[in-house]
Amino acid sequence: MGSLVRTEQHGWRLVIADDFPQSVEVIENVLKLGVGNDAPFRRSRHALTFLLPSASGKAGADLFVKYFDPPAGWKRLKSSWRRSCPSRAARMSEALRAAGFSVPAILLYGAHRESRRQLIVTSRAEGDGPILALRALGGSIAAKRAILRALGTEIGRFHLAGFIHGDLTPFNIRIVTHEPARFAFIDNDRTRRNVVIARGRHRLRNLVQLGRFALPGITRSDRMRVFRAYETALYRRHSRRLERRVAAMLQRRIQREPKSDS
Repeated sequence: MGSLVRTEQHGWRLVIADDFPQSVEVIENVLKLGVGNDAPFRRSRHALTFLLPSASGKAGADLFVKYFDPPAGWKRLKSSWRRSCPSRAARMSEALRAAGFSVPAILLYGAHRESRRQLIVTSRAEGDGPILALRALGGSIAAKRAILRALGTEIGRFHLAGFIHGDLTPFNIRIVTHEPARFAFIDNDRTRRNVVIARGRHRLRNLVQLGRFALPGITRSDRMRVFRAYETALYRRHSRRLERRVAAMLQRRIQREPKSDS
């Protein structure tokens, strides 16, 4: 995050990067999102994410503001001696960038003294989500396959560098489709270093997270292209046994999903 400024506002202990637009108005707008009636951009199990558009109108200058629910139960007890989730996310973001991976810059993070709510403010990542990125290819099968192989290679490199993403769904990956394709990993607040004793299981969990969503134009063969490029990057070989194991885990995960009424 470069140089940091530490301050307190409205009960929030904030850490601000030197490249954050440090106007009082912007910080006030960030903090209002946590208490107002603004509709969230995304709701996850433990957090609300808001989009704060840039005053200049430039999409690249938009901010994403993620508010975490207060820790409860055992997590509340752990929070008394562990670093906060935003602080850990900031350290992980620096580690990922140092390893050569593209991640959104964390511009501000903090915790509220009384409520114990926490927040992270990040820049908008380069690229588009998978649906928009693939749609932009204009139906080119060759371009789609090249991007999927490049994605498998990048995830293999991610794991080989010792990282496990906290929630590696397709929607937490941004794609720049210009040749060569580039990728950014977002929502890294639960990303961590490999625990060696459970490395294989955690890697497989990431692959299941990636494969369990149905995306327009993505076939079973396309999924195999991603997986085989991943295997080559990580293991330098293909394993039918590993393929069967991933397929079985994915099938079990899909079967646990609640069935739609439609």
